[in-house]
Amino acid sequence: MESVNTPTGDDALKTAKRLIKETIPKRKKIITASIVCMVGVSVFTAALAYTTKLIVNDVFVAKDAGAAIEVAIIVIFVSFSKSLFHYGNAVLQTVLNRSISSFYQKEAFQKTLRREISFFNGKHASDHMAQIRLYGMAAGQAVTAICSRFLTEVLTLVALFVVMFLQDTLMTLYSIVIIPIIFGLVSFLSRKIRKVAKEETDLSGHYFAAGSEALAGVRTVKSYNLERKSIEKFNSSVDALEDRIFGISKVTAATHPIMEFLGGLVLGVFVIYAAWQTITYGKTPGEFTAFITAFLLAYQPASKISKLWVELQKSLTQSFFMFRLIDTKPKSVSCGNKSLQSGNGSVNFSDVSFGYENDEVSIDKVSFHLEPGDKVAIVGKSGAGKSTLVDLILGFYSPTDGMIEIGSMDISSISPMNLKNHIAFISQDVFLFDDTIEENIKDGFASASHEEIIAAVKSAQVDGFAEDFPLGLQTRVGANGSNLSGGQKQRVAIARGLLKRASIYIFDEATSALDVENEREIMTALLETLKNETVIFVTHRPALFEYVDKVLMLEKGRVVGFDEPSKIDKTSTEFRELFGVLQ
Repeated sequence: MESVNTPTGDDALKTAKRLIKETIPKRKKIITASIVCMVGVSVFTAALAYTTKLIVNDVFVAKDAGAAIEVAIIVIFVSFSKSLFHYGNAVLQTVLNRSISSFYQKEAFQKTLRREISFFNGKHASDHMAQIRLYGMAAGQAVTAICSRFLTEVLTLVALFVVMFLQDTLMTLYSIVIIPIIFGLVSFLSRKIRKVAKEETDLSGHYFAAGSEALAGVRTVKSYNLERKSIEKFNSSVDALEDRIFGISKVTAATHPIMEFLGGLVLGVFVIYAAWQTITYGKTPGEFTAFITAFLLAYQPASKISKLWVELQKSLTQSFFMFRLIDTKPKSVSCGNKSLQSGNGSVNFSDVSFGYENDEVSIDKVSFHLEPGDKVAIVGKSGAGKSTLVDLILGFYSPTDGMIEIGSMDISSISPMNLKNHIAFISQDVFLFDDTIEENIKDGFASASHEEIIAAVKSAQVDGFAEDFPLGLQTRVGANGSNLSGGQKQRVAIARGLLKRASIYIFDEATSALDVENEREIMTALLETLKNETVIFVTHRPALFEYVDKVLMLEKGRVVGFDEPSKIDKTSTEFRELFGVLQ
């Protein structure tokens, strides 16, 4: 189980450094253009504040109509230039944000998909997708905040302080005194927001999971009158997410009133000071007008900086967990570099035991041997260990004891990619991509020729229903094959498996949705096609026994029978209890 500890300030700093190191060097052009725009925004914002001195002194105090036109032109030019640079900066921020977000979303998805099978147990697919989406967005927002938004406001603030300093040094220094106060308050808020940022990711996953499972299983929901339960579950997840977002908003929004109060405090003192300077020392109103304008304009970037800093903690927290996901190496039973010989589909279990985390032993000292070309049925009650046995053959898990050999080689010494290429798995829970029938079949072997595809189509009897569609094999199957019936989906899955050219074929109740006639025709075609391949059927149906050489009977994770179909009902009591005496 992954730790969910809240990252510290040091963790956030390391995450920020890594984000910048991994993203900025690859995007130098965008960053360079953005810096030019940032400098432009800050310079012309400061210039706009300074023009108020010209307006007051050169126009209103001097009452010079000619100067009024000149100053007006300057103000219009400065405002236009500031707007132009601000627009360019905003566009570049969006480009930078999306570029980084999409990069890390792709990276997180790739790493997630390559994780071991146990990583996905007990967690809804929507949780993973919500996590990937939020992590990528957080990374983009963090880099954009640090390298563009934050820097823009800092440069603008510095430029305005220069204008303030040129008008009145003493009041500028007094204004700077409040910076440590702001920093202390923002640090306090940052610690609070890091604690709640991780929860937002988890709650977003629950939100997507609650909604998608109700819609995906809408037939079950409606047939069992589960609308109310599904709605209540979704509403509960929405309310929980809303409460967490509200909590984050309360912390983030606190920066604004704090800045308002501190800004008003400085401004109130300055009004008294300005009046004293004007009356006693005869300073011009334009100087103080420029100072006040610069100060008021400086308030906006100062407020944004404090708010950005707090929001940045949320993005860095989620980015921290993103990097932990990306950096975690998948556990694999097959981590060698050897390759299996083509056509060698032998399977050997020697005293193999396995148990899931915090669970009883699922497979207990199992031993059996299959020669290349053997056809075997694995049977047993629900929970007997059939699916676990298949997962061990597929390399999804590593045995806790004993040895598994595929093709006379220790499974741990075989290259993961090579192992997958030599085993075809056809499950009763057929998954099809939202693509054409032909493209789904080609997933078995992407470079297959048209003739090979047609041969697989005929063996699995896909042509029997595909011909009824106007587009034939080019018909789109819909999301997870929603446009096809259960039997049609299974036939597509069988064709996909046949096209793979594997040495070992595993059919896990792969014909359960077919009628007896279609099943018999497909089984006959399968055995004709897979004469030399090892075929394993996981089944509850005794009708399949006529197609196999042996039956492997499992009971509570142990082998309690392994014999020919005609003999096992005499040698295994457990088999007779489950299937009776075979005729």
